[in-house]
Amino acid sequence: DLLLILSVMDLRRIPGLDKTSDKALIGFLKVIININKDTQALSYRQDERLKLSDSPFRLRMGFGLNAGWAIEGAVGSLHKVDATYLSPHVNMAARMEAASRQFGVSILMTDNFFELMSSEAQACCRKIDVVTVKGSAVPVSIYTYDTYQNQTFVTHKLTAFFDSQNLMADNYSTAVWNVDNEVVRLRRLAVPGFRKAFQEGLSSYLEGNWRQAVVRLERANSIMEAANPNGDGPSKTLLNYMQGQDLICPRDWQGFRPLTSK
Repeated sequence: DLLLILSVMDLRRIPGLDKTSDKALIGFLKVIININKDTQALSYRQDERLKLSDSPFRLRMGFGLNAGWAIEGAVGSLHKVDATYLSPHVNMAARMEAASRQFGVSILMTDNFFELMSSEAQACCRKIDVVTVKGSAVPVSIYTYDTYQNQTFVTHKLTAFFDSQNLMADNYSTAVWNVDNEVVRLRRLAVPGFRKAFQEGLSSYLEGNWRQAVVRLERANSIMEAANPNGDGPSKTLLNYMQGQDLICPRDWQGFRPLTSK
């Protein structure tokens, strides 16, 4: 699923766009929450036909968030017309969505999008890498919002749920990042000790001190594994990349790497 905020000017100069960006991320978080408490979606976990291992089937979705300009228009024929967007920023959003699988996260956002959000929303996210994508030599910092989904969310009556969501959308406040119980619970495993260890590991990795980065990222992953057997996707992704290079930082290392998946 892609979200595009379109403009031909510096987006940060548009009044209220921080609120719009916050609500875009909130919208995706609410989708993640609700596929983990929807009765029909939860019933799939009991379907033996969907099991590929001893673990129950779990429905997962990935999202890419980017901001920039695009050209909207109709394509097709008289028999079938579709709306489409043409822009490198559209492609970037698609690449973020696809790369969410590579990093083992539900949401990936570019620095273009991240910088539009309120400081309260930014504080809840974490930077996980700096990459270039196919067709571009410009390095992009990428961020995620941690979403621990192997937990139980209370199911509300449908009417009451939609009423509460509409109320929140109409009266948005940045306080939601710390008072909305479900939004807070999604990131509950990203405790301060873990975030500190990961940030230190990421900094060492970007600076080219890979030996130190491995130690710090392994510590971050161990902290996460203590609460979630799956560990931390971004930590493992960076560790795998460095190990694939035999822990030898390239001489021409500039603090970013090419993203291999679209």
